[in-house]
Amino acid sequence: MTEQILLPSRLDAKELSAFAPRLTRACSGGQVHLDASNVTHMGALAAQLIIAAARAQYAQGGTLEISAISDRAGRQLAMMGLTPEHLSEGAP
Repeated sequence: MTEQILLPSRLDAKELSAFAPRLTRACSGGQVHLDASNVTHMGALAAQLIIAAARAQYAQGGTLEISAISDRAGRQLAMMGLTPEHLSEGAP
């Protein structure tokens, strides 16, 4: 079964306090799909959280996918040297 999560529009430190527990609960080794179509701000802490979640998923035999990332959030990731694929793969 795939856990579908629509990401909030702002993924900053304030929003992560509410979002992190939900992502942690979802990462139990199954499939997690993050819909990033609403994201207008992707902070470094959010990127770190998603990378850590992807690594936890893979360690448990699961997967984490991120899709539909907005151009703005994609540019913010690029400034951090990251891509949506880095987030999904639990890298770098």
